[in-house]
Amino acid sequence: MLIVGHSMARAQPVETMRALGFECNESDDPYSAMAELAGKPESYSGLILSLAGLYREELAIIRTVKHRFNHIDVWLTQTDGRQAALAEAMRLGADGLLAEDGLHRSISVVSSPAVAEKSADVANDSDEPGLPTAAKVTLTDAETAEPSRSTDADFDTRLGDPVLSAEELRALLDDTPELPTDAAESRQADE
Repeated sequence: MLIVGHSMARAQPVETMRALGFECNESDDPYSAMAELAGKPESYSGLILSLAGLYREELAIIRTVKHRFNHIDVWLTQTDGRQAALAEAMRLGADGLLAEDGLHRSISVVSSPAVAEKSADVANDSDEPGLPTAAKVTLTDAETAEPSRSTDADFDTRLGDPVLSAEELRALLDDTPELPTDAAESRQADE
């Protein structure tokens, strides 16, 4: 395991991972960690990122590691009070969390249209209201197969696509324009 964070943030993850039987290497920042991974990718099975010591922009290491070194799992630790960074890290592909009691993998049930359809059918036909939908879905081997990896071109294009068009953005910004105080006063005088 390669553990990334400042020295105080690495102490607990190193202790936990060694208790679980892993050999650990440490890195102060994601840049030196990425250089270490690029130099010896086969030496590591996991990367642990302390959210306490990362800037939000540095979370891009998750996407890069998952894309370039798909055999390496990315785990997050010290997430308390960092909900936005945690959500962004999970969106970028983090595999789960490291707590004092060990690794906790986050599971995404809906990974393909077939799975989404099956989970929607189960949710509609539910006879056990207290049981979450994810627990009721039974998947076949074909549905749980890992999706194919994207090419570099697909990956970069998908990330650069805008969420809103320029016209939609203008419409949102112009939706409720504020009038300057002089304009508001002249409007009242006209009435």
